[in-house]
Amino acid sequence: MKISTRTEYGIRTLVALARVNGEGCLSLTEIARREKLPHAYLEQLVGDLRRSGLVTAKRGKAGGYRLSRPASEIAMADAVRALEGPLLEMPCAGARDLEHCDRPQPCSVHEVFQRVYESLSLSLGDTSLADVAASAAGPPYPQQVRRRRASEHHTLAASAVRAASASDQA
Repeated sequence: MKISTRTEYGIRTLVALARVNGEGCLSLTEIARREKLPHAYLEQLVGDLRRSGLVTAKRGKAGGYRLSRPASEIAMADAVRALEGPLLEMPCAGARDLEHCDRPQPCSVHEVFQRVYESLSLSLGDTSLADVAASAAGPPYPQQVRRRRASEHHTLAASAVRAASASDQA
């Protein structure tokens, strides 16, 4: 599965807005500066985010964009759908969408793609923008910092696996 730059930049825009939620608006220029994103591209993305009801705009000197509701009430599934459309582009991928499939019976791969859809839907639906904003470390870091953080994450994951293995043996 490929996550497009459109989705990445759109979610980074929403995260930037979530970080200042309640403290006013952010201009696209400020979002572009903070997240190191191209301003012209943000203009396109924010239009889709507005149409989907995730952000609102305020005109004037103190204007800009802000979230339309609390970040805790915005599921990542909503953000991805606003930016990309359906979570999985298959005629019968949704739990209630089998009737949209033009085959008389489920095809040989229906079951696997049904599980993929349900997994994506559950994972993105259970993750709020507030969760992402709380765990986001900030703007993109240099390669050296990313390597160090990945190494720290790997060490923690390995420790968790060893602890789980030790408890299973006990």
